[in-house]
Amino acid sequence: MTETLFGGLLLAALLFFSSRRLGLSGFWAAVLSGLLPFGLYLAYSSQHWPGGDVLAIHFAVYLANAGLLFVFGGMQRHKQKMHWAPRLIIAFFMGLVVLNAVLLSIASHGLPGIIADLLLPPRDTQKVYTAFPGVVPHDKNKSYEPHLQQVIQQQELGWQAELQGLQQLRSRQASPVTLQLSDRNGKPISQAEARIELWRMANSRDDQTLALDEASPGVYQTRLRLPDAGRWVLILQINHADGSYRSSQQLFLEE
Repeated sequence: MTETLFGGLLLAALLFFSSRRLGLSGFWAAVLSGLLPFGLYLAYSSQHWPGGDVLAIHFAVYLANAGLLFVFGGMQRHKQKMHWAPRLIIAFFMGLVVLNAVLLSIASHGLPGIIADLLLPPRDTQKVYTAFPGVVPHDKNKSYEPHLQQVIQQQELGWQAELQGLQQLRSRQASPVTLQLSDRNGKPISQAEARIELWRMANSRDDQTLALDEASPGVYQTRLRLPDAGRWVLILQINHADGSYRSSQQLFLEE
């Protein structure tokens, strides 16, 4: 985001002063320096959607920059000096734009390694993530009552689900994972739809969902590859004609 923001500002300045040298009026040079970078960013964002908030920030910054170029360009042409009060106001808003751009960059990509080493506690053997991990659904607490009902239903079913192969998981390595599914009497349960959801505690962009295929009655398998080490939440979801089953557990992956 910072690359497109500050790159667009640099392009706008080059367009403005080049247009002025070619004889274009200050007003139209400012319009060109505001619209062309934003039009290029619109074309880029159509292929790499950054979100409405980021798009609005680019529009506001490019528009404000065009206005500043028009004002300062006209004053420079007429060799006029601006009073210190408007300069202070302009400097304040420029600093605000830079600060917001820095905060958005940290939220998207995290702190640079050098700054993280200076500000954060020692990493030891764990990797530290400083980017925004993701959003939490509104009124998530309202889902607690359905969760209790599901727990009661699972106790009545008495299903036994055991995941094998989790202890052998390593980051960036594909490993087999097997589910053994049986009823309260130990009889294998066939023709079930089973899937694993993996939530990354530090970065929701790494979340993934995998389906398990039935290899034999009551035995379901898949191959699991996680992109990074650290703490994960594993959700096992099973749907069958006789009922549904859901469980969760935490994993900690080594490098």
